[in-house]
Amino acid sequence: MTSRVQRRRVISAVLVVASVGCAATAAQDRVDPSAQGMPRGASAKARAEPSARERIAMEAAFARADANNDGKLSRAEAAHLPAIEARFDALDTDGDGFLSIDEFIAGAMDAA
Repeated sequence: MTSRVQRRRVISAVLVVASVGCAATAAQDRVDPSAQGMPRGASAKARAEPSARERIAMEAAFARADANNDGKLSRAEAAHLPAIEARFDALDTDGDGFLSIDEFIAGAMDAA
């Protein structure tokens, strides 16, 4: 394996870990809307939406992993990201065999 491929895999893995870590940190910092008199159902929605910064970080990680730039991650592309590969089937909510950016982000937010 060439050093360029190895470097790309390492960078992709670091970006995914960083984006998940960023999402986890932001989730810890968020205030529970139910504590402010909002309905209980609103708290789940508030936690499920990434901030603009989180979304940008996750989109960058997704783009790095998307080797063929087709806008979706195949199982082979996800194989370079162990945390994503391990949960690929669970994250592929529409069952098409690929992860869309929305499925990828939802998976990162679930991990938070």
